[in-house]
Amino acid sequence: MIRPLWIEVDLKALRHNLEVVKNHMEPEVKIIATIKQSAYGHGLVPVARELARAGIDFFGLGDIEEAISLREDGFRGSIIILSAILDKFVTYFLQYDLIPTIVDLEFAKKLNAEALRRGKTVSAHVKIDTGMGRLGLYYKKARVFIKKLSKLKNISLEGIYTHFPVADSDPEFTNYQIVAFNGFIRELKKEGIFFRFCHCANSLGIINYPKAHFNMVRPGLVLYGVKPSPNLGLDIKPILSLKSKVIFVKRIDRGRGVSYGRTYIADKPKAIATVAVGYADGYPWSLSNRGKVIINNSFFNIAGRVCMDHVMIDLGDSKDIKIGQEVILIGKAKTARIRPEDLAQWAKTIPYEIVSRLSLKIPRVYNSFSSRWIGKKKGQ
Repeated sequence: MIRPLWIEVDLKALRHNLEVVKNHMEPEVKIIATIKQSAYGHGLVPVARELARAGIDFFGLGDIEEAISLREDGFRGSIIILSAILDKFVTYFLQYDLIPTIVDLEFAKKLNAEALRRGKTVSAHVKIDTGMGRLGLYYKKARVFIKKLSKLKNISLEGIYTHFPVADSDPEFTNYQIVAFNGFIRELKKEGIFFRFCHCANSLGIINYPKAHFNMVRPGLVLYGVKPSPNLGLDIKPILSLKSKVIFVKRIDRGRGVSYGRTYIADKPKAIATVAVGYADGYPWSLSNRGKVIINNSFFNIAGRVCMDHVMIDLGDSKDIKIGQEVILIGKAKTARIRPEDLAQWAKTIPYEIVSRLSLKIPRVYNSFSSRWIGKKKGQ
């Protein structure tokens, strides 16, 4: 590691957070661990291996490429692609034993034809829209669509699901979605259409809406120790730390500018440290002149605009910070801590963006990393 920038991932804390999730649901409820986008920036394979060791055998991904990575690494459990995929790629679902999300009849027909050609039956989950407005037919217009799907002989409609857009801010609408989803499932049962799995609860749904659990849930952000809502009373532990080092220190006079645009002008003589991290690493440009870092268990402010590869830090009158000292961008020192939620607040964005945008080029260091898969095989 020549450039001093790295990420530390605490897999023991990941297991702790999984147990917290389990404590909020009945034992028979299945878990889809949402590990899309490289496990929200934490690292796809190491996170998946640790969760598999903890008993998870159902993963939710956002694209086929990541699913192939897990298969080629040896995972044999269930993988659902939580997005629509263009129908020209249906062969991958059969080749790698993946579970598609079906929202389109033409896709389903091509999937069915490919499964028939191979002499296989492919499991699938149907997504319906109860208010998110993103993927799936609106539930009041989806019954005929699902009846047509049920006639495709080489597709097994294993699951049905929907998505919450305002679980953090509008309990009334979220409860409306739960009732609508449940009612729609009952209507389908009357017509002889049954699903093995029904799911709609994301992280907040698991914690705040027990009626949304049905028999499967989809935790995401809480697994990584990040709170999707600031007032969420939950004993979860952050599992990611982002660290760098001071690579240069100098003193500047009053009136001197720092970084592009000269948006920071020194109000007095002071020390400025340059740190190896920038927006190309996923550290938000919007933290310019408003972010903080931790050095020697003390907070220091970012001076000027975030650069592509660097940030500058206002050290004030401090004289004990030298080249090579550790800088905590996300994480905890003895008593000082910066969480992804803090960066999100300073950058005026959401915690999801903070962790998922961290560059995959940044080296990740894991504790208790498993070198092999331990968990259930598909079909067990």
